[in-house]
Amino acid sequence: MDNQVKGRVPHGAPVLWGGELAAMYRDASFLRSPDTRKDKQAHVAVFSTALTTHGGGSLGGFGAACDPGRIMLNEDLIFDPTEVGKRARCRRRACQALFAAAERQRSDLEHIRSYYGLAARIGVTVALGLRVRHHQRPGTIIDTAGQYLVVRLDDEPIPVSVHATSGMEYEVPGGWVRAVPLPDPYAAV
Repeated sequence: MDNQVKGRVPHGAPVLWGGELAAMYRDASFLRSPDTRKDKQAHVAVFSTALTTHGGGSLGGFGAACDPGRIMLNEDLIFDPTEVGKRARCRRRACQALFAAAERQRSDLEHIRSYYGLAARIGVTVALGLRVRHHQRPGTIIDTAGQYLVVRLDDEPIPVSVHATSGMEYEVPGGWVRAVPLPDPYAAV
């Protein structure tokens, strides 16, 4: 990930990889004698501006959700947190909560993608971090809530839950594309 993106993201914000949360292993490359005998724990990655060297210099980069100021992660070893076995996951509260959120979001996004078929219908793969407009108000998808998307609108401090097609436009490389709701199969009954 380029340093310009890292510099604009607030401390503690989750790292997205492929539109979903990311997991990484601890970076022990700077240690004199890293422990190679025990299995390592995977952490959910967040952006960190609080990482420092022993001499007091600032590092910045990726930190573990459970301790973003002290546990630096190796960005060369990035992967999907839902594929990490339960025994290999960090057991601290913040990482555990984000591992659970990653599983919930994966399930919700798979349902939204398959049910509404936006990839086939309008060429959009719904993912976290995707720019959208809800009733002409721009924002970013930050979470899921069952069949709904949680969007942080640019002009609102509190995220809102929105339907994936009702009043929604998605940003694509060529501009904005409007999501058309599916016809109601029970409306003709």
